[in-house]
Amino acid sequence: MNRFASKPRFTAALLFGAIFAVRATVGTVGDAISFLYVIPVVIVAVGAGFRGGLAAGTVAFALSSLGSVVEQLPISPVGYVNRAIVFLFIGGLVGRFADRLRALEAESARHFNLSLDMISTAGFDGRFKSVNPAFERILGYAKEDMVGRPFLDFVHPDDRERTEREAAALGEGRHTIQFQNRYFDKDGEVHWIEWASVPIPEEEIIYGVARDVTERKALELELEQLSRRDPLTGLLNRRSFDEVLESQLAYTRRYGEGGALLVVDLDRFKQINDQHGHAAGDEALRQVARVLDDNVRLTDTVARDPDGLAARLGGDEFALLLPEADEAGAEAVAERLLAALAAAPLEVEGRRVELGISVGVALFDEYGCPPAKDLLAAADRAMYVVKAAGGGGAVLAASQA
Repeated sequence: MNRFASKPRFTAALLFGAIFAVRATVGTVGDAISFLYVIPVVIVAVGAGFRGGLAAGTVAFALSSLGSVVEQLPISPVGYVNRAIVFLFIGGLVGRFADRLRALEAESARHFNLSLDMISTAGFDGRFKSVNPAFERILGYAKEDMVGRPFLDFVHPDDRERTEREAAALGEGRHTIQFQNRYFDKDGEVHWIEWASVPIPEEEIIYGVARDVTERKALELELEQLSRRDPLTGLLNRRSFDEVLESQLAYTRRYGEGGALLVVDLDRFKQINDQHGHAAGDEALRQVARVLDDNVRLTDTVARDPDGLAARLGGDEFALLLPEADEAGAEAVAERLLAALAAAPLEVEGRRVELGISVGVALFDEYGCPPAKDLLAAADRAMYVVKAAGGGGAVLAASQA
């Protein structure tokens, strides 16, 4: 069944419009009754198109004319001509209009079925009403698996609350542009889906177009990770460290859980570069980075980064942020780092290069929690005290008020 036959209001409007137009062209009641043949003409034209409308108009003219002759109605030749023109005009016009609408419907159906994007409609009740084949191609679900089911059934649990809020906003008439959430496919894999949605309040449906942006999200994450890390050592960079240090200090001021900041500097780095070359210097920095990463507690990271990694501040200087560490804990970590580096000298062209570090330690808690730059400066000064004494040790900075 085509779209137009399923819309009685559309067909009725055409019928009444056509009858009104015909009635305006006739002069007698008999003519008006004869022109009721226009009703089947319109119905045939809607269903069969332009050619069917013309054929129906021809048949209607013939039957109405025959009826007029049988009933001996006084109709002039001009009246018969007018009647023929009206029947054929209405049949052809309605048929042409129906053909055009069917062509638009077919074009829409082709776009719906062949689109690389995921196209769907959902009711304001939160259930899918239609999905195109792209859903099966991308998520593995057939149409029957999705239509009639709540779309939240397919959404990642961590994104359901956001999706509910977005659906509520659509129900209030707001459009969605670039809304992203995660969907599970039929095999349980997660896909990032980006939506553009438009509500149609009079029909209580939401029309949505979506595409799978999983690869793009992975690339964005990779670029974000690269922007946060030092390219030589793979540790967090200075910008990332500064952000997390600020966050940790704000947390301490609010909740009172302190910790320790360690600034670590590689001893005799310039000498390594001068005697063994810059490649050896780079390897020394990577070696220190590995030791830092391997010898802090899992909860002790340079920037309390979710990845649990240390940070390189620049040059041969590193930092460790130890949340919840006290003085004894911070000193224990420093001693462990010194011992680990002593036990793992660098090998350069078959020769051992002893590595050492100088460590400055600064503590902070709710009673002594200075700005980040002041805390870093205190730990840095303590580190240079060790440097001045020949390196290879750790010093606790003066209390920070």
